[in-house]
Amino acid sequence: MVGTILYPLNTLKDTLPEVFKHQAKKYQGREEVNETEIPGLGKWNDVIHLSPIEPSETRQALHDADPVKDRTWKVFCIDAGMLDKSRLIIKTIVNNKVVYLPFTEENYANHCHLPSRTKAYYKQCIEEGRQILIYAYAPHVLYGGTIDITKTEIREYSN
Repeated sequence: MVGTILYPLNTLKDTLPEVFKHQAKKYQGREEVNETEIPGLGKWNDVIHLSPIEPSETRQALHDADPVKDRTWKVFCIDAGMLDKSRLIIKTIVNNKVVYLPFTEENYANHCHLPSRTKAYYKQCIEEGRQILIYAYAPHVLYGGTIDITKTEIREYSN
């Protein structure tokens, strides 16, 4: 972590190139994701990716799939109320199809839990010895802008 502003990955190319290089590695072998269009906000890496899922729920599912691995996390608890709602969108999967929904309290409440498909994916990755993409098949909240985290609560989770 560098500074107090969260930037979309594509913005980091010019602002913090070393951080960009490090963060861009997570897309090696799946570069096509970077071309995904986010309605009204640009491409996949033009937005900040947030999770509507309580971190303890995700950690529990990871622990259930692989109780041996030690995971220590620091998470920013970002209040969506401090963000421009016109620049927020929810990405989810319905009937095996990616769907983008307007950010509303109702949509948020309906997409704030880890899907069973994600939990099954975790177990499959452990069984096959593959790296887990923690938010695969999970809802995302996407934000088209930067986020000042100066006053944001940071929670730590560990096994």
